[in-house]
Amino acid sequence: MKSKHILLILLIGILAVSLIASPAAARDVTPGSTIFVYEDGLAFTGGLSTITQLQYTQNNNVLNTIPVQDPSNFNLLAASVGGYTGSWNAVDASGTQLGIVMIYYPELSIDIVLAKDGYSSVQEYGFVDTEYYKVKINAPQVGPSGVGATANVVFKGIDGAETTYASGSNFANIPIDSAQVLTTQAFRPEDLRQTTTIYAEWNTPASFHNYAPKSNSITMNYDDVGNSGTHITFNPTVTKTIAPVTTVRTTIPTTVRTPVPTTEIPTPIPTTETPTPAPTQSPLPLVLAPLAVLAGALLLRK
Repeated sequence: MKSKHILLILLIGILAVSLIASPAAARDVTPGSTIFVYEDGLAFTGGLSTITQLQYTQNNNVLNTIPVQDPSNFNLLAASVGGYTGSWNAVDASGTQLGIVMIYYPELSIDIVLAKDGYSSVQEYGFVDTEYYKVKINAPQVGPSGVGATANVVFKGIDGAETTYASGSNFANIPIDSAQVLTTQAFRPEDLRQTTTIYAEWNTPASFHNYAPKSNSITMNYDDVGNSGTHITFNPTVTKTIAPVTTVRTTIPTTVRTPVPTTEIPTPIPTTETPTPAPTQSPLPLVLAPLAVLAGALLLRK
C-alpha cells in the first residue's frame, strides 16, 4: 500500500511538471499577418504552408532574404531582419510568391499625463506631487496586431530598487491591445517621495520580455519632499532630432544673382546591439496521458 502511495505521488508530480513546462501554442501566420522580431514558435499556415524563405524587395530588387527551415516552428531573429521592416514576400521553393507578411520590431514608448484629463503631459507641465498621474503606453505595431501582449510599468527609485507598485496600485500585466493604452491605475509623486525613473517593459510574450528593448524613461527629480505642491521637473530622454536646413543668401552687386546651395546637417543614427534569442522549448512526450490514467486507477483501487 505504501509503494502505491509513493507511485501515485510521483505520477502527480510528473503531471504537474508537464503543465508548467509545456510551451505556449504556436501563433499562426497567414497572408497579411504581422509578425515581430524576437517572436518564436511561429507557424505558417494556409497559403503560406509551403514557404521556404522571406524576401524583402525594393524596386524589384531583393535586399534581404530569411530562410524558413520549418514553416511550423519559425523563430524571427533580429540578426536576420536587420533594418528591413515593413512588407516582406513569402516565397516557396519554386520562387512563387505566396503572399505578404509584415515584419516590425516590438517598439514601446511612454508618456505620463494628468489622470483627471488624460492628456496633459508632464513634458509640458511638469509634475505636482499632490496630483494623480497615469501612464500612456504607445505600441503602434504590437497593439493592433492581436498578439495579446502585456506590459509592466516600472518605478525605479534613486536607490536602484524597482517595483510595479505605486500609490496602492499594481502597474503590472497591462494589456496592450491597441496602438495607445492609458493605464487605469494612477499614482501621486508624493507617495513615491523620492527621485524616481519610470519606464515600461514587455511582460508577455516571454520572448519580448527577454529580448525586446524597454521604453523611453521619464525621471521625476523630487527636490523637496516636505513641501506639498512641489513642482518636479521633467527629465526628457535623449531623442533623435533633425537639424533644420540653413539657407545663406548673398547679394552680389551685378545684374546676375548667384543662388547659394543649402546645407543639411545629418543626424547620426544610433546603433543597437542584437541579443541572441534563447532556444525554443520542446513539448514533453505524449506519454504523460497514460501516466495520468494509471494514477487514476491506483486511486480507484485504494
